[in-house]
Formats: sequence, C-alpha cells, structure tokens
Amino acid sequence: MTTNEPSDQLVNMLGQTYDPKLIQDLLKPYGARRVPAPKSYFNDDIIWTLKSSIRIDVYRATKLNELTGLQYTNPDWIIGSVQFLAPGADDRTKTPYPGLLPGGLAMSNSPVQAIAAYGQPAMDEECEWPGFSGRILAWREQGINIVLEYEDSPNGRVLKSCTACLIGCIGAWTSDNPEVFAP
Repeated sequence: MTTNEPSDQLVNMLGQTYDPKLIQDLLKPYGARRVPAPKSYFNDDIIWTLKSSIRIDVYRATKLNELTGLQYTNPDWIIGSVQFLAPGADDRTKTPYPGLLPGGLAMSNSPVQAIAAYGQPAMDEECEWPGFSGRILAWREQGINIVLEYEDSPNGRVLKSCTACLIGCIGAWTSDNPEVFAP
C-alpha cells in the first residue's frame, strides 16, 4: 500500500517526532508555505495546513501512551494521526486534498475502488448522526488504522476524509469498535 507520495510519507511519520519544516517541505508542491508548530498547553494539539487540506493531530508522550497502550518517551510532540480532507469535512476546508491518498487512491475514488485497493475492510458501516449520513470504511494495518468517511450527497457518495492514525487514536470509536480501533 506504500508509494512515494507525500501522503504515504506522512503516514510513515506516525509515531515520529513532529517536524514542521520537514512537513512543510513535503507539502510545498500543494501550496503549503508555512506549517505551524504546536501551541497547546495540553497534551494534544491539531495542526491545520489549509492550503493542502490536511489536519495533523500531535500528542505528548503521556497522552499518546494513554491512547495507544505504547510506551513513548520522546519529550517532543509526536504525530498520532493525519487526515486528508475534502470540503464538508470541516468548515475550514475549502478544496479537496490535491494529491494521491495513501496507497494511491484519490479523493474522487468510490468505496468500491477503495476496497479494491485496500482489500476487505475490518469495518464497513452505514452511519447516520446529526449532520451526517454515509458509509465508514476502516482497515487495521500494522500499528495503524486507515479510515475513509464517505458522505451521501446529491451526486452520490463523496469522500470527505481519509484518516491514518495510530491504533487507539480515534477515541470515539475505540469503545464502539475495539476490534479495529482499540490498542
């Protein structure tokens, strides 16, 4: 599933020290001129690169250890998840992620194409909650999850987000689907 695309390189950084300069260089072809450093006083933070439609969740070791069951000792910020977004995934996102997604998919690919590329998902659910109706596909890979969120629209199912995260970093689903999301 790995290519030399920036998305695959970002996924390979999961569990590694967050380096804004390295990520900025990686995303420069997509218009990212500056990737900010974390500013949170808490043990987690969200880094937005709006020009490239990416969200990166970073954590301090104590928080990441709590979520993943691993034993990070790194005192720096650590990358826990990367989200490749399309309009509608968040009110800040105005354009879809312009590059290929992990494994060579595009934001325009259908659920059928995703399953053909990644194989049978560990979770395949039709979901409905206030403001969302669609399909969630999730794969548990070696130490990470890949989650595709397709939303129903007048034009059919549209990919709103592709998330790659360390096992345990999707807190809301850790209890609902422990076989996929819990450490």
